[in-house]
Amino acid sequence: MVDKFDLKKVVWLKGYRDLPQAYYPLKVPGVTTVLNEIPDPDFEKFILEVGEEKAKQIMEAAGQRGTAMHCFIENFLKELAKSKDPSMALNFTQKTSPLILENERVPMEKIDKGREMFFNFYYSEHSNRYLDLIGTELTLHSPTLFVRGKTDVFYNEKGVGRVVTDFKSSGKLIEKGSVKELKYKRQLGAYALFLEEMFKEKDVKINKATILVCLTNSALIQEIICEGEELEEQKREFKTLCIDWHIKNNQGFLFG
Repeated sequence: MVDKFDLKKVVWLKGYRDLPQAYYPLKVPGVTTVLNEIPDPDFEKFILEVGEEKAKQIMEAAGQRGTAMHCFIENFLKELAKSKDPSMALNFTQKTSPLILENERVPMEKIDKGREMFFNFYYSEHSNRYLDLIGTELTLHSPTLFVRGKTDVFYNEKGVGRVVTDFKSSGKLIEKGSVKELKYKRQLGAYALFLEEMFKEKDVKINKATILVCLTNSALIQEIICEGEELEEQKREFKTLCIDWHIKNNQGFLFG
């Protein structure tokens, strides 16, 4: 079946000099929505074992914990980029982050856990990488694939160039070769692709993309790195996955 442009969906509004302008609604998915098209037997097994309601509760709790961790790290990095003083940045996030999280109604036990995981990051080798920070919590999109996302950190790394990094929390190490690792790498490919498209006129090239996984029960920080040809492959694979999503959702005309 060939996707067709549906004239009934066109909306006419006032445009330049009050002249009629035609608008057509599109479904624009997030990166996670596109990646959910990849089957994950481990996640499906988890749902079957604990039940949908319990799984929802577990994921919600994990989300709150991750939100708290992200908040502490984000405020630390923003202040570090300005002051270049780790102690000043630490004091800033300690004062600012709990207030933000309380306003967002994150439970205190999740705030405490997020703080604990932040300190694991703070005392690791990774916390000194972001002095040349370009931005945090960046909203991204692809103007050619009609998909959007948000990444945690974009920075310059000495001897490497521009790097994009996302922070994750997990109860255990991400297994090499697992579907979760595959999805994380595909996500990195998406972010690299978005940034290069958005800043094409400035000839921006993403040389490296990483996921930092902060564990809930260990001080260990796991780093998943994607660079070189592997990063190029992940960009290509995400592009294919995204086009397939649009075709499945009757928007294949975007690429025809």
